[in-house]
Amino acid sequence: MEPAEIKNKIEAVLFSTGKKVNIDYIAKLCRANKEDVLKALQELRADYESKGASLLVAEEGDFWKLTVREAYSPIVRKIVPDAELTKTMIETLAVVAWKAPVLQSDVIRLRTNKAYDHIAEIEDAGFISREKHGRTQLIKLTQRFYDYFDVHSEADIKDRFKGFKEAVEKKAKEAEPVQEGQQEQQQPEHQQEQEQPEHPQQEQPQQQQQLQEEQKPQQPEQKQNEKNTTPQMPQMQQ
Repeated sequence: MEPAEIKNKIEAVLFSTGKKVNIDYIAKLCRANKEDVLKALQELRADYESKGASLLVAEEGDFWKLTVREAYSPIVRKIVPDAELTKTMIETLAVVAWKAPVLQSDVIRLRTNKAYDHIAEIEDAGFISREKHGRTQLIKLTQRFYDYFDVHSEADIKDRFKGFKEAVEKKAKEAEPVQEGQQEQQQPEHQQEQEQPEHPQQEQPQQQQQLQEEQKPQQPEQKQNEKNTTPQMPQMQQ
């Protein structure tokens, strides 16, 4: 199969699916080997970059996707109500983008426990990666994030997510008194659980043994004294 034909088929697959596709699956659909498919994907991405098109070919590991550049996303969102990222997810992503690399625990502190689901979905979408860091995880931005939102520097990120960051900080300040009140209510119950004494099962046999010893009848000393004071028979005189 000619390289141009492989590239056209790949473009059709990416356009039709509308989501990221594994390279092995693309090769299977196009009936081509993985090496030729990878080369065609890289050429296709270069074609879109050189044309300055509204679309771009984004890569994330073994997954590829044909998507809309961020500059044209507002137009698309008017047509497609179910955007790939919800507003709350973008707010969580904004926190990550502003602070990246950032600890997951710091993101949760600002966004509350609901951010666990957001982070998982954002990771599935390929915008972030996570790695173990002590008791929490370290979150980093992926190349897909930079490609999708068409940002190239820290200044671009701050400008792109400025409005979302301000909204997140406002919500966090409003939630602080509520969270403190919840912690105060939960604290006495926690202390009560810690102060409950353990059931003294191990001490019970010792107490029973002591009680039995106290109830034992004491040997009377009188019989012993009587034995010692028994009179002896006098010897008969011859």
